[in-house]
Amino acid sequence: MKDYQIFEQPLNKRVRSLMRLDLLFDQLTYFSKAKSVWDNTNAVNVINDILSFTNRTDIKLEAIKELERHQKTITGLLSQSQVNEKQSLKLLEQIKQLIAELHSFSGVIGNNLQQNIILNAATQKSILPGSSGNFDSPVYLQWINQSSDNRLQQLAEWISVFEPLQNAIKLIVKTIRDSGENIEHNAEHGFYQDNLELAKPYQLIRVAVPDTANYFPEISAGKHRFSIRFLSTNGYYSTPEQVSDNVSFILCKCCI
Repeated sequence: MKDYQIFEQPLNKRVRSLMRLDLLFDQLTYFSKAKSVWDNTNAVNVINDILSFTNRTDIKLEAIKELERHQKTITGLLSQSQVNEKQSLKLLEQIKQLIAELHSFSGVIGNNLQQNIILNAATQKSILPGSSGNFDSPVYLQWINQSSDNRLQQLAEWISVFEPLQNAIKLIVKTIRDSGENIEHNAEHGFYQDNLELAKPYQLIRVAVPDTANYFPEISAGKHRFSIRFLSTNGYYSTPEQVSDNVSFILCKCCI
């Protein structure tokens, strides 16, 4: 949304995890394309962050479940006249393909990277603040001292392991974000509250405020309702306080 800042609040654990991974994949794409040592170092750190997700939970299964849920919902909506049938069928085909790709991947995604000595060395280095000296990990330093082309080639090989998961998560998050309608609302004295219908599968709350606004939303949400407080601060050394004026904002309740 042009000229607006968007603040988001996931409404369940699965969406929260998928959105965090979506952000990590965005960071990985950015850092892995640059040629500088610092960017490539950040790319390695992000890979390790992603591996911590894939090790901790069966994120592949979570992604499959969410894709299947989307598939069922979209199929059920095809009979409604206001639904774009061509677009929906295209989306269903994408979902079907991604589910098949995830099912074809045996085991835990990223499991083959667990014994990678460069990634393990980076993990050990990250435990100690400022651990970038030559004495901390010679094998990591040797990798860093390679040509940028060699580093990028190696990064591309490691990143390819995550491609099926990345594509699935990208589609899931985009579909969720596109499932709501942007509606302008007013928060009296900086406060807004609304209910969530239990019969509807709400996934995400999105709040948009102008780029020029000197306030920001703090979103609190439960199963039945959510509230938004708009806060402002005189500086980053003072505690934010709720604004006293009425605030106009755009709300999107994403439901699929």
